[in-house]
Amino acid sequence: MGEPGEAVGQFFQIPVEKVPLLETLYVDVLLNSPNISSQSVQIQELLAMTTGRALVQAPRLRRLGVGSLWSSPVPLPIKWTNLTELTLGPVTYQADGAFPLSALAMCVNLTKCSIFHQAPAPFQLHGAPVNPASATSTNHIRLPRLQTLELRGFEPPPSFASSVDLPSLQELVLLCSLHIPVGDGLERGATDLIRKFGDGLTDLLLDLGSLNEQDLLDVLQHVPNVVSLRITGGSMFQPRMAGGSQTVIGDSVLERLTPRSSDIVAYVDGTTCYCPKLQKFGCKVQDNVRFSEEAIIRFIAARRNRLDAGVALLTSIVVAFPAVKPAKLIRDRLQEMGVDLEDMVLMPLYMKPQSREPGVVGLTLQEHDVGAGIRDHQDYISTMGPYTQTLGGWAV
Repeated sequence: MGEPGEAVGQFFQIPVEKVPLLETLYVDVLLNSPNISSQSVQIQELLAMTTGRALVQAPRLRRLGVGSLWSSPVPLPIKWTNLTELTLGPVTYQADGAFPLSALAMCVNLTKCSIFHQAPAPFQLHGAPVNPASATSTNHIRLPRLQTLELRGFEPPPSFASSVDLPSLQELVLLCSLHIPVGDGLERGATDLIRKFGDGLTDLLLDLGSLNEQDLLDVLQHVPNVVSLRITGGSMFQPRMAGGSQTVIGDSVLERLTPRSSDIVAYVDGTTCYCPKLQKFGCKVQDNVRFSEEAIIRFIAARRNRLDAGVALLTSIVVAFPAVKPAKLIRDRLQEMGVDLEDMVLMPLYMKPQSREPGVVGLTLQEHDVGAGIRDHQDYISTMGPYTQTLGGWAV
């Protein structure tokens, strides 16, 4: 929404009794004026108009999305306990150290939540610096019904994982490709989340911009029940800030996902592979993710042959290579090995860069081993994107 106008004002002045059936609301305040002082006036007018009126007080409002946050949403006259889905966009004001936990604490009935996590000072866009060490919550937050959690932007601090209890969490989306440098190290809130809630996860999507190879191996060790695993090596937040990991993630990761035969000595930890229940796997091989075709073939063959009875059958794989389509396809090579591919979704994609300019990231589909309509296939979308938010707004 842009500058305030009569039509916009009338829309938001609709009496609450006129919207008894309103269940979903997405509000995003966009400013057209280039003048900072003028923007400040616009912000206050728009916030008063959009968030202080009847629409946010609709009695059946269950799904709320707020785009750019120009002030704290906590004081809004919303029946927070009624919400089941919540999307919070980027923070452009000087947030207190407890946000966004202070907002989540009021939403005890959430089932889905998407948060753009902002960095603490000195990365805050406006306002006085905030000590990152103070960005903690004094209260422990329990969201008993939350099944899907999406975190975008900066990697959350470790205090985020330690402050929440999510007993029903099944799907975790971490599109956090920006680090928060702290002294000589980096905050590791993403891996802390997975260590704490990994046992219950069945779906995991990771942007590996915030992880190195050892981090990823640690992550995979803590998600024994994951059924769908999607990893990507780049996002809209490139180029990464100084201090971000550029470590190449290679075939050793896939080797730990590749089952060993039961008559072969297991790994040191006693397992034949990580993620034994994995059925769907997707990956963008780009940037710091460098899986080879040979490793992918070994992975597929072992997961389809199921040499270990405790390993689930791989039913879908989407993998994108930044290379020209080879003379012999992965499908052909697997069939020559006698691997049964019946009823399997097999999408090896061969991509080409969109631009050679430094800092520009993106791949365009060049050739693939799949029929028409590939971009509409759900397995393709869940791996290649766009990764849309729970409610409206932007996508990665």
